[in-house]
Formats: sequence, structure tokens, C-alpha cells
Amino acid sequence: MTPLDHLYETLIQTAAAEAERRVLERIQLQSIVPDRTLSLKEAAEYVHISESALRQLCKEKRIPHRINGSDGSKNPRYLFSSLRLDRWMREEEEKNYQQR
Repeated sequence: MTPLDHLYETLIQTAAAEAERRVLERIQLQSIVPDRTLSLKEAAEYVHISESALRQLCKEKRIPHRINGSDGSKNPRYLFSSLRLDRWMREEEEKNYQQR
């Protein structure tokens, strides 16, 4: 097998594995877990971090959320989708663990 053939095979395997992961994730989430809207406090408990750490992630736009309230509010109300938080946690875990 030439190096180019090996590269193509690796790219195809990687793309297929990623597609399979996304399909399985969608099937699992759609069939088992209903989506819930969580408050900041509930979301912090859900992802096992402090409310202040979660608020900081929101300010840095590093976690999926939406803001309920007017633009520039000094006390915005952050809301979270439980399904999006599940996906975010899986993505964070994958960043920390790379299979070889």
C-alpha cells in the first residue's frame, strides 16, 4: 500500500466513524431523552460545575445557551437545553481523550 493509499484509507475511516457517531447520537437522543430547558442553577448541577463557572463559560461563549432578557441587561437570565448540554459534555470529553 502506498503512502497515498494509506492516507485515503485513513481519511475515509475517520469520516465514516464521525458520521456513524453523529447518526447514533441523533437516534439515541431522539428516542430516549426528551429535551428540557434548564435554568442556570439547574444547568450547573446538570454539568457538575459551580454557577459562577457556568456563567463565565456563557460570557466566553464556550457553552451552548440562550439569554432571556434585554440586550445589555446587568442581570441576564441564562437558559440551557439539556440535549445541547449532553452534546457539549461529550464534545469536551472527546477533546480530552484522543484515541490512537
